[in-house]
Amino acid sequence: MSLAGKLINTVLSYDTLPMKLAAVSRCYRAEGSGAVDERGIYRVHQFTKVEMFVCSEPSQSEEVFQNLQDIQEELFSSLGLHFQILDMPPVELGSPAYRKCDVEGWMPGRKLYGELSSCSNCTDYQSRRLNIKYKTKDGNVKHVHTLNGTACAIPRMLITLCETYQTRHHRITVPNNLVPLMNGKTLIKKQPIADMRPYKYKQKLNVK
Repeated sequence: MSLAGKLINTVLSYDTLPMKLAAVSRCYRAEGSGAVDERGIYRVHQFTKVEMFVCSEPSQSEEVFQNLQDIQEELFSSLGLHFQILDMPPVELGSPAYRKCDVEGWMPGRKLYGELSSCSNCTDYQSRRLNIKYKTKDGNVKHVHTLNGTACAIPRMLITLCETYQTRHHRITVPNNLVPLMNGKTLIKKQPIADMRPYKYKQKLNVK
């Protein structure tokens, strides 16, 4: 996501920090996966997610990192999901990340935890390359620290919700916090699917 690029060659004022941005983004991934534990919509070429991005003073970045984690925890807890937080070892960090934590949700159908989101503190790795700075109280200009976190990756959130709340009758109980967004619906039942064969037959014969 290009939220960092939006601030390229920018000098921010200290009183605007931490600057917090969020966006809904369509994301693309070149690789898929044929692994059994990543089948279905767990790893797809195209997906939608809500991304959080923050520019902060160096002295604020650890606190901001915790704030981003708190948002993730509140979101998943409010939906009644079982999850664990992993503080990733250095070998698992990409070049930009000074620290990274993954949130993994329990997916009953897969019988294991799967990554739902992550949160990274990149310190000044990105800001030096994108020339994002801020002016301090005493007038000095320094590089900001940048942090990012995924609030929600839609396909994996759907997997976790559907598998967690599926009943023995193959219905899905809607979590309480989502009921108002579902027009008051509390239960999702299996819907009959129209037979598409006549349509396909007409399409093949080019019949209108």
